Amino acid sequence: MNGPCTHQGPLSRCKAPVPEELDSVGLCVHHLTLQIEQNCADLHRQLALRGATSERRSEVALYIGECALLLARVASNLCLSDELKRRLLSTFLSLMNLREKIERAESYPEPRVPRSALVQARVVAAS
Repeated sequence: MNGPCTHQGPLSRCKAPVPEELDSVGLCVHHLTLQIEQNCADLHRQLALRGATSERRSEVALYIGECALLLARVASNLCLSDELKRRLLSTFLSLMNLREKIERAESYPEPRVPRSALVQARVVAAS
């Protein structure tokens, strides 16, 4: 274990130790899982509302892979409490759900530019 968590909440700082596996992000297991789950929810919402290009889907897939690898390294530590093990499993589930969303999105066609935007682009180009 290295220094304390670098997470700063609105009222206080987290004083939980950061495992060696998480030195690169500087967060404790609890705050890392919270951050990943929040990012998964945001990305899921983005994919659902706006659709996604194949480039964006590949970026999200890369993020999922990096997070899963990081969590797997942390999960291999046998000294975690039951609560942290539950948080890790919940976060893995969030990543799996996001991955499934991407796979379903790949079967849909690329998002199209709205017709009104094309008309506006033509008017601007003609000017």
